[in-house]
Amino acid sequence: MILHNSNLRVASKFIPFYLLLLVATFIGCVSTLQTLQTETTKTDETTSATETEESSRPLAELQLSTPKTNYTAKEEIPLQLNIQNGKFDLLVPFFSVATKGAFTQITVKSANGQIVEPKRAITQENPQKYVTRDGKSVRCVHGFELKASSNQELTLKNIQRYYQLQPGTYTLTLAINLEVYRESIAEEHPEILELRRDLARLQKDPNLQAAAKQDAMNYYLEQIKFIQERHKDEETDIYLPVKSRRGKASLVSNEIILTIE
Repeated sequence: MILHNSNLRVASKFIPFYLLLLVATFIGCVSTLQTLQTETTKTDETTSATETEESSRPLAELQLSTPKTNYTAKEEIPLQLNIQNGKFDLLVPFFSVATKGAFTQITVKSANGQIVEPKRAITQENPQKYVTRDGKSVRCVHGFELKASSNQELTLKNIQRYYQLQPGTYTLTLAINLEVYRESIAEEHPEILELRRDLARLQKDPNLQAAAKQDAMNYYLEQIKFIQERHKDEETDIYLPVKSRRGKASLVSNEIILTIE
């Protein structure tokens, strides 16, 4: 009984120490938790800021330039356009990124801010075409695949052909309303298209016996496969079904200054 009381007295001496240790541990855990929460909040804020910055970036960027800034009134003035694509592959009309059609929305202003009207509009046709897919004709426009992070460079040989620029200082900007599509169709070689038409007629022929029809169909399919293999390394035009248009992105270039002496 005396030994038991002695143990209790010893233990009672250490109780305040254990309580102090427990409180210190608890405070340390709370401090660590607060630190983690602060770091997590900072990380979330950084991620959110990055995502906001990414979402605010345009689909593609236009960079307008010219070899020099001073020209004479009779001198050719070439314009150069660089289309810097973003991080997505885009299916867009051919005329808007690969022809002078990219320059149709140039704005020219004089030194006092007046818009200079063109003497001739910059035009480029964007004809529609019916392309065969799965035996059906699909209305399309000529397409272009703008690869992610790629640069597309274009040149307008002489803006003086379209604007009569008198001596003075001018500012130029360029805009493109870039249509974006969901899908494309690769146009097949003319020989293949002809073979497919013959194959379709053959399949509908009620006068051929089944065995003879099957042999003829196999022949046409082999011919199609042979022509595909022969032309597999050739570039083929792509077409964008009109009904697959996703939307339109408005792009505006930087501003450049020209002086006509």
